[in-house]
Amino acid sequence: MLEKKDLQAIAEIIKESENVIINELVRTEDKLSKRISIVEKNLEELNQYYKITKLENDNTAILLKMINDLQKEVDALKMRIA
Repeated sequence: MLEKKDLQAIAEIIKESENVIINELVRTEDKLSKRISIVEKNLEELNQYYKITKLENDNTAILLKMINDLQKEVDALKMRIA
């Protein structure tokens, strides 16, 4: 049977092991939190870029439609004049 000092030594080793594991978990959590923050920032920038690009594409489509409509009107006026 183990003596009291042996049990205390085992308990101390277990406590130290738990502290090492906890410290490593905290370090890992901090590191992952920083990386997640970077990814979230990049995702936010991509979302903004996507929204801007979508608006530009919508504006371009509207302008092309307006140009086509104006061309049709010019063609119609040419036909009347001719």
